[in-house]
Amino acid sequence: MSPPSALPGISPSRGEIDSLQRLAHSERRDRSDADASCQSPPLRGRCPAGQRGVFWVALAMILALLAPLPAFAVNPDEVLSNPVLEQRARNLSAQLRCMVCQNQSIDDSNAELARDLRVLVRERLTNGDTDDQVIDYVVSRYGEFVLLKPRLGAKTIILWATPILLLLVGAIAILVFVRTRPSQRAVAVLSAEEQARIEELLKK
Repeated sequence: MSPPSALPGISPSRGEIDSLQRLAHSERRDRSDADASCQSPPLRGRCPAGQRGVFWVALAMILALLAPLPAFAVNPDEVLSNPVLEQRARNLSAQLRCMVCQNQSIDDSNAELARDLRVLVRERLTNGDTDDQVIDYVVSRYGEFVLLKPRLGAKTIILWATPILLLLVGAIAILVFVRTRPSQRAVAVLSAEEQARIEELLKK
């Protein structure tokens, strides 16, 4: 911005000219800063709304990939091609105890015996056995302990009821003993000398 030309008959002072020049220089500098800010990249730490959305989506995908997934010990070569039979095999394997680990099902155990049992279950299902027939076959070879949840039967009832019966019998025995025990009351027997002494004291 150039200083205005002097009006006819009016001569601007030197101070007015300097003031106008400073104002013009300030306006040019402000326009330059505004243009530079429009052309410069976003400030560090600030992202446009669209970029922020992409960032959060990417972060969510990374966290989902890093999240712990349920681990299965079943090897790919054990999986049956028939999805229905494979699902039945998984359900049965979840009911059978690993005889090596003992606190895991054969579906979760990496032990060699657990793998053999998984293969056995799938072979029996492929041969046409029902779920109950597979369970009965495994139990006949390894006993009821192979079941993570033992079936309710005479042996199971006796096994669970025996501790309760022992507690009841013990409680009854203690109660009978306490009630039938003769009361032992200490009876003081005084000698003749003590009896005479008491009578003498009473006479006084």
